[in-house]
Amino acid sequence: RTISSVGTRFVMSQLATVLELVLSASTHRPLTLVGIGGHGGSGKSTLAHAIKASRPDVQVVSTDSFWNGTQFDLPRLRTEVVDVLLHGGLATYEAWDWATRTLAGPVAVVPSGVVVIEGVCALHEMFRQNLDVRVWVDAPYELRLARGVARDGESARATWTTLWMPSEDAYVARDNPIACAHLVIDGAAPL
Repeated sequence: RTISSVGTRFVMSQLATVLELVLSASTHRPLTLVGIGGHGGSGKSTLAHAIKASRPDVQVVSTDSFWNGTQFDLPRLRTEVVDVLLHGGLATYEAWDWATRTLAGPVAVVPSGVVVIEGVCALHEMFRQNLDVRVWVDAPYELRLARGVARDGESARATWTTLWMPSEDAYVARDNPIACAHLVIDGAAPL
């Protein structure tokens, strides 16, 4: 995906606030865990990768990597990444490859610096108490749908409207990730 100059300015203006939160996070570990949640198409991945581009010690783990072909395997994210990092170990996991619809080679996450977990369920109650910084990226429904279709193609519109978006809404209603966020960012600026 390409990012317009307007979108880059938006992310950079939000980025300073997020980085300030990250740098001020009090942690007794050699790493800072950051969660960036939001609906699909809200801009959370763009923000996570802008954070990564701004600092050499940032690693990004996407909850999308923990799809198993039918659902997100959040317990696997918890045991293979979050728990291992919290105990100071090198985390490794098999990431889902959406193009081939299979698990792809191992990904390693070192237990230092900043680790950003980004995705719709990044602020899930299963992780939130271990996240030093919690950010929710918000954007209107129509804009999120337009971004999703732009990324995935017009043929994916029905999947977005009948599966992804209703599932996300149900998760937000059930788990209330917005309430735990230290910061809510407006992702409605053009990306």
